[in-house]
Amino acid sequence: MLGESVGFLVPVTGFALADAAELSGWSAWFLLVAFGAGEGALLGLGQSLGLRGGPAAVPVGRWVAVTAGAASAAWAIGMLPSTLADLGVAVDWALPTTWMLVGIGGLGLLASIPLAQWPVLAAVGVPRAWRWVPLGMVAWLAGLPFTFAPSPIVDVGTPAPVVFALFAASGVLMAVTMALVTGLGLRRMLRG
Repeated sequence: MLGESVGFLVPVTGFALADAAELSGWSAWFLLVAFGAGEGALLGLGQSLGLRGGPAAVPVGRWVAVTAGAASAAWAIGMLPSTLADLGVAVDWALPTTWMLVGIGGLGLLASIPLAQWPVLAAVGVPRAWRWVPLGMVAWLAGLPFTFAPSPIVDVGTPAPVVFALFAASGVLMAVTMALVTGLGLRRMLRG
């Protein structure tokens, strides 16, 4: 929980820097993808330290690396719609192809981190480690909506410290949700 709570502050800081530098389009996208790797590294570090000494203990370096890379990929997918909007690319929501691409992108975003972590869990002998993938997807699906909660009450006139505090709090709620879902799910996997 602590790793994701602190980790989420990395892309929140990235958003602040992009805004201060008036970045948009691909410049902002690249910045957030890079800062997303920082979030993933801290999440991976927190998770690997939490798993120490138990039956699912993972090699810290490998776990952090795959989690950082996968988080960067998740941010790349997640930032794509707003980046394309910044570039003036019109999206036709009436097309089934649009919905199909959004669905595939959403599934890719939700699966990115647990899919990358699965082989590491399998390598340390977690039984039926493949179950980590749907478990992680459910956890992200439950946690990610908290990160959007401040958006309706934040606008260009909202002071930066207030924006930062609101998104930091939403990150903590996401982290608590993620930790509960994955922690309880992993316990169940290990009992099985």
